[in-house]
Amino acid sequence: MRKLADAKHWQHLTLPGQFLLAGAVVMIAAMVFVGNWVAQRIEGAVVQNSAASAALFMESFISPLGQELAETDTLSPPARQALEEIFAGTALGERVVSYKIWLEGGRIVHASDPALVGQIFEPSQELIDAWTGKVAATFEDLNDLEDETEAALGIPLLEVYSPIRQVWTGEVIAVAEFYEVADLLSSEIRDARKTSWLIVGGSFLASGLLLFGVVQAGGRTIRLQRQSLKEQLQTTEKVSAQNASLRRRVVAASSRATAQTERAIRRIGSDLHDGPAQYLSLASLRLDEALGKQPTPSQDAVLVREALDKALDELRIISRGLALPDLDGLELHRLIKRAVDDHNRQTGLTVTVDLNGTDHIVLNYAQKLCVFRFLQEALSNATRHAKVDHVDVRVRLVKASLIITLSDAGPGFDAESRRQVSSDGGQGLFGLTDRAESIGGHLSVSSLRGKGTTLVLTLPLEETTS
Repeated sequence: MRKLADAKHWQHLTLPGQFLLAGAVVMIAAMVFVGNWVAQRIEGAVVQNSAASAALFMESFISPLGQELAETDTLSPPARQALEEIFAGTALGERVVSYKIWLEGGRIVHASDPALVGQIFEPSQELIDAWTGKVAATFEDLNDLEDETEAALGIPLLEVYSPIRQVWTGEVIAVAEFYEVADLLSSEIRDARKTSWLIVGGSFLASGLLLFGVVQAGGRTIRLQRQSLKEQLQTTEKVSAQNASLRRRVVAASSRATAQTERAIRRIGSDLHDGPAQYLSLASLRLDEALGKQPTPSQDAVLVREALDKALDELRIISRGLALPDLDGLELHRLIKRAVDDHNRQTGLTVTVDLNGTDHIVLNYAQKLCVFRFLQEALSNATRHAKVDHVDVRVRLVKASLIITLSDAGPGFDAESRRQVSSDGGQGLFGLTDRAESIGGHLSVSSLRGKGTTLVLTLPLEETTS
């Protein structure tokens, strides 16, 4: 939970805030590392320089007295006496609190502390380095066993290991170790550390502030751009909502207009069937009665009779084309069954209908009309053009859209060439597409020669209202 809370807090920080937090951690860690490294390098250089100076100074006193160690492993009494006099009651003795002279193997041949003479200790790394001819030194590092007396003094000491060389050959014959009071050196090292930390810390702080300023400016630009994008997005969403609202209103208006138009056409069809068609039938009947009383009808009478029959046939054809069943009271499955049954009675075409899961679908009049016309035209095309004896109709509800798929295994056709009004006045695929799109739907046609045809009508159910 704590990690989750920290992650959420991090995400809520601005870009400059994230940089400040992460940069502070990284820069502090880097500053500590670099500061320690620089301080150690400076301390090492100061200690080494001080040790070299001290070793050079001490060599002038100790080296002549230690030459006899090239031939023997002990110092003569005069040499020991001379060393004691050098370090006793002199200015040099005030600076050097103790000393030791080492032979190879870690044995002390002479020391300011007589108890150490003749003892053998494990050689330290500095002692080993001194036997190679180098001047080695440590500052306030009194952890070796032979350093117990010096460590007990509790003062800063510079421990220097200086090789004693034979004058004629330059060979290292012994190592002189001495402990010099380093109050001044300690002060210099503290000052050097303070200066190095100030330089390193100031450099990191300046670079961090500079980078933070850059990130702050970039973050401000990003915030302004984000705000601008947010405002643009809000404007776009508002316009999109307005467009969606307008689209729904247009589709609803188109649906109402389509429904009114179809109802008007249906009334016209009924009126033609019940009005002019009946009068023409009556006229034809009376004409037959009148002509039946004449032994030989005149040519004009015959022409009038034929004209009445043709007019009556035309009216019946027009009436049948305009007339539709009462779709308002039909549910989806009954509407589809009506369209299929009407076509089956006229053609004998076998139609398999799959209505699984569509019992609860409610359509308005424009949608019902679109479905009915789609089935009429698609089944008619299957009979007239595909000349098949079986068609599959599948109805599904997918993501708030009614999808009706009609497929056959006929010879197929070029779908683009059929998207036009048919020569006999039928709707055609072009008319069906316009009808579907006028109420927010879509009609797709998939057909390849020799591969059959599939028509898919998609009607979004939320687009229109009755």
